[in-house]
Amino acid sequence: MPDSSIINSIQRRLKRSISAFRAKPSPILSLSKGAVAVMTYTPAADKMKTFSAFILEGLENGDMVNYNYPDEERKTVRAKLKEQGINVEKYEKRGALRLRSLTEYHLPDGTFDKERSIKEVLDERAEAKRNGYKHIRELEDLGDFSFLNGQWKTYVEYWDDPKWETPSGPYTEILSYTPFVTELTAFNVKGISEAQLAEMLKAFWVGNPSYTVFIDLLRDTDAFSKLLDMPHQKLSGRKMLLEFDPASDYEKVIDSLAMEAIANVEPMFVFTSRSSILHACLAKRPWVRFFLLSTSISTPESTAENETNVPAKNPALILDSINKVLEEYPHANVLLVFDKLSDLLELVGPERTYRFLHYALDIFTSARVTALFLLNTIAHEPQVISQIRGLFPNLLIYRKSALEIGKMS
Repeated sequence: MPDSSIINSIQRRLKRSISAFRAKPSPILSLSKGAVAVMTYTPAADKMKTFSAFILEGLENGDMVNYNYPDEERKTVRAKLKEQGINVEKYEKRGALRLRSLTEYHLPDGTFDKERSIKEVLDERAEAKRNGYKHIRELEDLGDFSFLNGQWKTYVEYWDDPKWETPSGPYTEILSYTPFVTELTAFNVKGISEAQLAEMLKAFWVGNPSYTVFIDLLRDTDAFSKLLDMPHQKLSGRKMLLEFDPASDYEKVIDSLAMEAIANVEPMFVFTSRSSILHACLAKRPWVRFFLLSTSISTPESTAENETNVPAKNPALILDSINKVLEEYPHANVLLVFDKLSDLLELVGPERTYRFLHYALDIFTSARVTALFLLNTIAHEPQVISQIRGLFPNLLIYRKSALEIGKMS
């Protein structure tokens, strides 16, 4: 059973800190200001879930949002946005949300004029800045490029034009890749060969992480789940222990979970340390939020928009942080990764670590919370490993470059 002193400590702390909870959840996509994101999808993917998150996060942040969509979706796009909880009419009336078909926007007279389209976009950015918007978000769903008769390279010439980075005249203050502009460009890859897709991704800067965040709904929707031979829906609600060899590349497994999180628009929180391999690996994923365990502090402190330092020797404060996450996202599916069980064992001892795990697993009873705890088995005696292993209904083992299932409920 959980230690009542820990439970009482958390309850007292929660009463003191409840006013610090956010009134609304933090962004899930969390694309950094000025980011360029590229997303690929097929008709089978739920692209509107990602699009709606991108749009709603911008609108709630006080941004202006432009969404250009394939012509064939003209009759359905507003209804789909409403299904995802966006008050379309309210934001359109304010002028904060602009919805247009690709042909309506890029081919008003039936022809694609690259210079005209660039000027139109730069004019809108200048207008948004004059009107006091915090930022501008541009979502362009190119579909299968049918609005250009499939000639995707024509669009790439426009997309990659040098004028975006060095606009002249009245646009010198509205640079495309400054923090004022965040972009999401998406296209349908159904029926495209691997060779052509590779060529397209290279043209859209995918593979250059200094410029582009890449989301592949076809690959990433079950990037981690498929390692367990299950769909993403079957992953939700599981409490798992991952035993790993520190000499292995186990961080790749957690990175696949991060990609699955963004593809399914689910918030992901990682408890680790600033010097860990896992932090170095996932720091390039802007949607991952970190709780960094530190032995040099006694109270939690935020150090960045997506990072909070937490005292590593205080299980009650760690549990308090977990409670805050669940309070912040009362309805979303949440992914939690705890990377430092071995450190906790060394810092507070096996007994307090067991009690911490008992209580943590007890508050994870909801089917919307998926939790993965990592344990370096080389660092501990077999008896300690056995006791911790017995707490989890699901056991994964990572040795060298292979993930094995020890048990699965």
